[in-house]
Amino acid sequence: MIAFLTDWGYDSYYVGIAKAVVREINRDVEILDICHNIKPFSVRHAAHVIERAIKDLPADTVFLAVVDPGVGTSRKPVAMVLKNGMCMVGPDNGIFTLAAESFGVHEVRELENRQYHRGVSRSFHGRDIFAPVAAHIAKGLAVEKLGSRLMNFEYHKYRKATRSGDALTGEVAFYDGFGNLETNIPLSLGTGLEEGDILELSRGRKQFTITFGNTYYDVNFGQLMAHFDSSGYMEITVNKGSARELLGMDEGEQITVVKAR
Repeated sequence: MIAFLTDWGYDSYYVGIAKAVVREINRDVEILDICHNIKPFSVRHAAHVIERAIKDLPADTVFLAVVDPGVGTSRKPVAMVLKNGMCMVGPDNGIFTLAAESFGVHEVRELENRQYHRGVSRSFHGRDIFAPVAAHIAKGLAVEKLGSRLMNFEYHKYRKATRSGDALTGEVAFYDGFGNLETNIPLSLGTGLEEGDILELSRGRKQFTITFGNTYYDVNFGQLMAHFDSSGYMEITVNKGSARELLGMDEGEQITVVKAR
């Protein structure tokens, strides 16, 4: 299986062409679309989604991830093998930071061997390098044949989640299609929170009250609710509404919620 993630959207031909390149090389592979609506150019958004998605994928999956604002520059194309056996293919721009932290890195290879490329344009490495390399790996190619081993990789800086007393601090990871605010605050920091607890969030001069619950219907229509979602991270949502519109917080912004006393 190849899991495929990009910021290309569905209103262009890019996704279809990349899939065609994969299938030309490997007719037996299944291509699973994880997401193609990553916020344009947002390595941060992609990194958070990748780390969440890996948890539900078989370890022999090849993860093809292309959010590549530096395409054609000196940034390296790489294949990263995680300690769980999964291989990640994409640009070395920090996109695999959270996957590497969560699962550990076995090795990283620079994609130098042009035998496994499909020509090289300066603006479409997703088609010309990453897609064909992913197809070859899924077909059984050993990563050692792709190029030289790298001793380090690009690391994307982000705000790690912490807890101090009753205050949980992290960052806005991204918003989903419903406008739910996804944070990087893990379940492990939420010990002691119970259904019905009240959390407080400050946004400039505005104060927001958030009810901690288990389902979206634990609060009334239009009210804020927080819970730990299916990925194990705190999500802030509005019952039949948009936390993005209500809170107006940006991706990467610090977020702190405090249990009211």
